[in-house]
Amino acid sequence: MEKRERIVIIDDNANDLAVTRRFLERRGYDVVPAQSGEEGLRIAKEILPDAIVVDYRMPGMDGFEATRLMKADPELRTIPVLMLTGADAAQNVVEGLGAGADDFVVKGSDIEVIVARLRALLRVKAYQDQLRRMNAQIMRDLQIARRVQEALVPQGTFRGPRVEVRSAYIPSEALSGDFYDYFLLDQSMYLFVADVSGHGLPAAILVSLLKSYIHTESDPDRSLSDFMTRLNDFLFAVSLPTQFATAQVFRVDQHGALEYSNAAHPAFLLYQHARGKTIAIEDPSNLLGAMPNMLFEDRKLTMSPGDTLFVYTDGLTDRRNKEGEFYSIDRIATLLEDSRDADLGVVYDSIFADVNSFAATEDLRDDIAFVVTRFH
Repeated sequence: MEKRERIVIIDDNANDLAVTRRFLERRGYDVVPAQSGEEGLRIAKEILPDAIVVDYRMPGMDGFEATRLMKADPELRTIPVLMLTGADAAQNVVEGLGAGADDFVVKGSDIEVIVARLRALLRVKAYQDQLRRMNAQIMRDLQIARRVQEALVPQGTFRGPRVEVRSAYIPSEALSGDFYDYFLLDQSMYLFVADVSGHGLPAAILVSLLKSYIHTESDPDRSLSDFMTRLNDFLFAVSLPTQFATAQVFRVDQHGALEYSNAAHPAFLLYQHARGKTIAIEDPSNLLGAMPNMLFEDRKLTMSPGDTLFVYTDGLTDRRNKEGEFYSIDRIATLLEDSRDADLGVVYDSIFADVNSFAATEDLRDDIAFVVTRFH
């Protein structure tokens, strides 16, 4: 049996209240009467009706005040209110709508007019309720997807042959396009960081494909430049026309030798312990997934004990405060130099605290991912 829509009618005139109630009940509505604003407000809070019809002029709490209180209540504000106003003053209509009424009918109008206006309000409410349910379901689905995405990135600490790692992932939205991963393969450690264009579900789907690809296609016997070329063609084939990515891939062998390949990703930092200095290393290159058959280059670095590698996504340096100041990568370089002999955990904590203390404006807040790697 279909549920009857419930209407609360608030009117101090007992005769008008009875007539309207009887007519609406014959039209299939479940009607609950109230003879004062106070009583109507109490009943509305108890039963949460589908709509409320309220007379504008009543002793004590009039219709304007009752409507204002209803629209200020989080549980009642989405319930449509039809106000019965006076016929002799446009100001009644202005005050009624200003109080939050969703529509009005001049009191004494044909009852069919009241029913027609009420039906229109109920249709709108039904659409809004459906949208709210859909939105709630979408938010639940996004939260599930968010937890799945979080599971794609590794734990924040890692220790392998000759290296120790700390990492952070700070999303700005439920789903993001920033991604990093590190893992061991045949006594070599792979470190991969990427930033997929856009946000939301399309970016998150591409991130999941990246995760799968780098774990299945990494090969210690092939160059990283070849890996990037094949990854580029894969992304071009599976991504949307407007999607692309920047990325860096690093490989550290069991002796601590480092090789890497870049795909238009921001410069990374290398703190050289012997010199006590931090240098920025940038290699201009092609985007991933923008065009097929793109070529990339291999690079090699000689690492020494105590050297520290810092890689990140551009959400870090795109942060800007209300004074217009961007977060500078030089801040990280200084932190690395100031804590040269500290444990990696201490270095990581100082970087994380500095990033979070930077008061970026909401409209310029992007996803952030960074990885700090110490060589031993």
